[in-house]
Amino acid sequence: MGERANGSLAERVERLERDVEELRAGLRRMSRGTDRTLDAESRRARSAHATPLPIPETATAVGPGSERTAREHSDTGWRRRFGMPFDLGNLSRGEWWLNKIGIGLLLFGVAFLFMLSVERGWLTPVMRVGFGLVIGGALLALGLRVYEDRRAFAQVLLGGGIGALYITGFAASQLYGLAPYPLAFAFMVAVTLLAYFLSLRQDEASLSVVGSLGGLGTPFLLYDDAGSLGGLVLYTCLILAGMGAVYFYKGWASLLVVSSVGGWLVFLIGYLDSLSFLMAPSPGDRTVLQLGVTFAWLLLWVAPVVREVLHGSERSLAHAYIVSTPIIALGFTGAIWELSDPGLARITLPAAILYALAALALRRSGSGGFSRTHALVGLLFLTHTLVLVLDGDALFIALAAEAAILHYVARRYSDRIVSAGAHLLSCVAGLWLASRLVSGALGFPDAGRPALFSTSSLVDLAVIALSLAASRQVTPRSAAWIYRGLAHVAVLAWLWRGLSELPGGDGWISVAWGLYAVGLLVAGLRIDRAWLVRGGLTTLFLVVGKLFLVDLAEVEATWRILLFLGFGGLFLALSYYLRSLWRPGSGAEEGRQ
Repeated sequence: MGERANGSLAERVERLERDVEELRAGLRRMSRGTDRTLDAESRRARSAHATPLPIPETATAVGPGSERTAREHSDTGWRRRFGMPFDLGNLSRGEWWLNKIGIGLLLFGVAFLFMLSVERGWLTPVMRVGFGLVIGGALLALGLRVYEDRRAFAQVLLGGGIGALYITGFAASQLYGLAPYPLAFAFMVAVTLLAYFLSLRQDEASLSVVGSLGGLGTPFLLYDDAGSLGGLVLYTCLILAGMGAVYFYKGWASLLVVSSVGGWLVFLIGYLDSLSFLMAPSPGDRTVLQLGVTFAWLLLWVAPVVREVLHGSERSLAHAYIVSTPIIALGFTGAIWELSDPGLARITLPAAILYALAALALRRSGSGGFSRTHALVGLLFLTHTLVLVLDGDALFIALAAEAAILHYVARRYSDRIVSAGAHLLSCVAGLWLASRLVSGALGFPDAGRPALFSTSSLVDLAVIALSLAASRQVTPRSAAWIYRGLAHVAVLAWLWRGLSELPGGDGWISVAWGLYAVGLLVAGLRIDRAWLVRGGLTTLFLVVGKLFLVDLAEVEATWRILLFLGFGGLFLALSYYLRSLWRPGSGAEEGRQ
């Protein structure tokens, strides 16, 4: 009896504890629902102050999903009451177009007001300029005032204010003559600095773009004959330096692109105006412009790379500037100094070394992508140097040697960019070799047929040997067979071209091809290289086909008899000694590759 009472008491205590836990859980759920309701009511209260639209009573329902339900009922009721015929999902896009069009119309209105005031004489020039300053200042003040609530709208107002100030400065100097050149120039520079400051303060790239465009356009908006090339270059470098600082801090790609294009255009206009149309341009102007080009090259090269390295990223824009900037700077340098090919080579060779060293430094720092891009630029400059300094056979063999060296470097460092450059150079050298061999063998006009052991012919043979040596280093390894196959075909064409001019040339070609094929076959058997054996056998079969298709009709009877007897005996001898010539094992691994 006592045990039963104790058991019932324990069960009651356990049930009581469960009930208490359920009550606590219910209180927690009610507390969370109350908090969400209070948040929803506070948001509705704020929206009620911002808009006069009525909120249905269903919005005050209590529960976890009450806020979403209230919003759906509110939107439905609002559309039903006012009959909105379209969806407001793209409202922000419409707002973007409206404020852009609005600020454009406003600036046009200011310009038209200036023009009409000039025609009618309503306002004096001083009042017109003051009116422009007031409009610019008002737009800036209003943009700063509404920035927190309407960021996109404020951005348009700030850009419009900067534009209005630029227009006012231009009008005060060029249209009305109220401000002397130094004062107007200082005002425009101040507006540019203001645009940079606001872009940093408000974190808006568009303001810095407007400031950069206005700053670079200031010398031309306020143009007079008193300006000098030195002043233009110095001013442009200062604007670009400010742009570089803002870009380095913020990383705005639009600012970099707009400023770089504008800067190069300013240098181009300065070159065309001061150098290209003068009979004897001064060395000072050349030096000043060259210094400006050098500054722009260094800034537009170093700033993107260093920023990306420090931030651990490799955006494609930085790669584009690594390649494009030195090419543009080299073009300016050649045009400024009117350099000959050797003079230009004295610039491209140090540039190739500089970019190669930069590639090595970036590789050691772990920036593999930038390292490969710098290596590509160094390769371009090195190749350009060879083209500028050498010509003819010397250039031909130099390109082939460069390709072979690059194949070795690419495999040594597993560099895909260098490997691609090596393949490209090999293609150029191969096409050049093919044109020399085919044109000579087919007897094209002005092609010439050099003797078998002339200098030109030996250069061709050296290029073939270099491509064959490069086949041991090319990546991927599957490309090695393409290099070897093309080198084999080139040797056959080289023998054809060199022997075709001899009396009985077709017969001599067959003999030379046969000896070459036997050499490949025997060498492949002795060192156990399957690819050499296959090449030798294929060439022997090719010789047999030539005997029946060409020599049978073109070669004299005596030659024909000797060829058929000789090759018949050769084939029998090879079949007899084939096994004794083979030394298996020494090259089995490479043969399998």
